[in-house]
Amino acid sequence: MAPTRYKLRRRLGAKPPPAAPVKAQEQEAEQPCAKRPRRKSARGSLSAVEQLASLIVQGKRVVFVTGAGLSVASGVRPFRTSISSNGHSHSHGACTTSNSSTLEASEHSTVNPSMPREGLWNNVIWNTATRKAFRKDAVRWYNDFWMPYFLNGETYRANTGHQALQALLESHENVRQITQNIDGLQPPSDRMIEAHGCLNLYKCCPDQANDTDSEDDSDSDSDSQSRRVQLGHLRKSRENRKSSADPVQCPYQYLQSLPPCQLEPESARSVLQQQDGSTTTAASASSRLEEAPTCPVCGSDVMPQALLFDEGYHSHTYYRFQETEEWLNKAECIVFVGTSFAVHLTSVALDHAREQSLPVFNFNLADLLQSTVRLNVSNITGPAVETLPALAEACRRLQQDEKAIKTTTTAMSMSDDEVVVTDASI
Repeated sequence: MAPTRYKLRRRLGAKPPPAAPVKAQEQEAEQPCAKRPRRKSARGSLSAVEQLASLIVQGKRVVFVTGAGLSVASGVRPFRTSISSNGHSHSHGACTTSNSSTLEASEHSTVNPSMPREGLWNNVIWNTATRKAFRKDAVRWYNDFWMPYFLNGETYRANTGHQALQALLESHENVRQITQNIDGLQPPSDRMIEAHGCLNLYKCCPDQANDTDSEDDSDSDSDSQSRRVQLGHLRKSRENRKSSADPVQCPYQYLQSLPPCQLEPESARSVLQQQDGSTTTAASASSRLEEAPTCPVCGSDVMPQALLFDEGYHSHTYYRFQETEEWLNKAECIVFVGTSFAVHLTSVALDHAREQSLPVFNFNLADLLQSTVRLNVSNITGPAVETLPALAEACRRLQQDEKAIKTTTTAMSMSDDEVVVTDASI
């Protein structure tokens, strides 16, 4: 019997859909952030942005968890809401969980301002973004699903929200980012994890789904008790690593990723070829595959390096789930940006914040969180292309202020030393 949606969500480790977040008033959501008066935070007289900037500059371990809303201003299609680039969100019943944290299209985006950006989740992604569907007919899977929805001929560039986050990562060694996005608009690094993959890369699809989740896919008691944050399954991860040591098994099933330039045959390679860097360019919208792309090593069909709904975080090393768990476990503050809180990663992060009484900041437009006895949250409403640069600027000002204070203190200390020398000479 085919699994129900709820059973499939259990296999993914996801929880039943949470209660709908507190929604902002429609007028407030559409009001430009710059025109909104600064609010006082429950934590003190400083605004929420200033409070967060202070934590960052103080060296607190801050982890950003970013979602599809961060990339909407770049023209990237969100997952669960229809959003036109003029900032209007269009509801679709129970599926409405606006991921957008941006209102205006980037000047580099090719998105048509008059066309609503309907969320992918509202269409076929739930039933099609699976290994099971891929195995049925890989060519059809690419032509009818992956290429129209993800490789649609549009060009995307990083927006000011991406740039602000990147600047924070580069200038503060205590800041980390875990992104759910696969658009590749920020490069992965030792401070940034693409937890759901990257559409510029590919992996082999094994003949048997021995690394996917199942009803009995649980870690041992010792594994579970020693981990406060649990995303993937250590047992299956160990099994995958052990099987990868076998020279017969292809390294691209679990350990490595394939760039499109290495795919076979040449006809598939030319269709799927993409450019690396800050610009993501896809195959022409009219392009179609005649043959499925295959691995140059083992010859099996390859699929995008993206975490599908019947896969676990442990299914490939690219997802770095153990690092993600470690970062969240050590975090002293968790920041959400443009996410709808409807997937396993955000549920785990929120649960951990409650259990450890961590301060939480939520950069969003509509999916606001409610502070409770166990959850200390500040909602920062507005487009991420405005609020994140404001955060980066607040951090820069605080750093300058601290530098000025240190300079003044050093000068005063030197002056005191001169006075002592003068007195001694007298």
